[in-house]
Amino acid sequence: MTIGIAAAGNAAGAAVYDAVLGAELLGRGAIGGFAVMAVCGAAGAAEYRVTQRGGVTALDVPPSWRDARVAAVISSGPDRPEPLTQFLAGAGGVGLVTGHRLPNLPGEDGVALNQAVLARMAGGTHPQDAVDAVLDAHPEWDAGLIAIDMRGRLGMGNSARVRRRDDLGLARREIPPATLGLLHNSIHARGDLAADLADLAWSRLLGGPAALRLLVLKQAADLAPAERDCVHVDGAGVIVRLETANPRLASLNRRGTAVYLGTEVRCGGRRIGTATTELYAELRAGQALPGAEPGQHMLLARMDHVQA
Repeated sequence: MTIGIAAAGNAAGAAVYDAVLGAELLGRGAIGGFAVMAVCGAAGAAEYRVTQRGGVTALDVPPSWRDARVAAVISSGPDRPEPLTQFLAGAGGVGLVTGHRLPNLPGEDGVALNQAVLARMAGGTHPQDAVDAVLDAHPEWDAGLIAIDMRGRLGMGNSARVRRRDDLGLARREIPPATLGLLHNSIHARGDLAADLADLAWSRLLGGPAALRLLVLKQAADLAPAERDCVHVDGAGVIVRLETANPRLASLNRRGTAVYLGTEVRCGGRRIGTATTELYAELRAGQALPGAEPGQHMLLARMDHVQA
């Protein structure tokens, strides 16, 4: 598994979902395939949504899940062994255990590592102590684990084997009332991907500005000729107009790059940032239209007024 993230606090569901979406937009590697998202309440079982292909945007996530107070995601390439829920352990009233690499590997006793952590948490063990105990007992297992309980307490770590890799990303933030843990491997991106994703998730948890902002093409936007490329958005981050210095773009009738990397972003005529991912869209009759596939109508922009 390539990425795992868990969060607790207001809008924890939005935090984990948007962080993995950010990884899919920013990175290259074994992402955008299988995904499992879970939310956990104080009573009742953990609830799951799963997909084998398409990443988080292919998940049938109820809108109310964005406000879930305990949530987690795990994702990687497509077509993984069923049931997909084996990769993200959870229990109502206890918490969730996600991770990366193979958190579902059976331990010495035959119990999956993520389930072993969850069982310790159910017995009252702090998530960090539970993760440490399980990984210390299995140093050469190919697994990294993130555990979060209903109190928002976090535990995370990589086995000794995984720590020897040179492609790891890690982020951890704990400032009451919010908690966030993220692990990834084998995702190639410019800059510090883990820090960018953590910043995006943290902004959802605390409601503040983020260095990266998600922009969305919800309906047809005119492609107007201009001396410089520019994306115009409204206050909600919806793309309302595109300007392009490419003299061919408005005449194309096919799928293509509607927003070029590094394009200026403006809101109400004021520059607010630059596109840090590109937008591929259906180009037709001088307009850009959202793609048919989930996730093909979004881009990330780096905001001028927020430090990364």
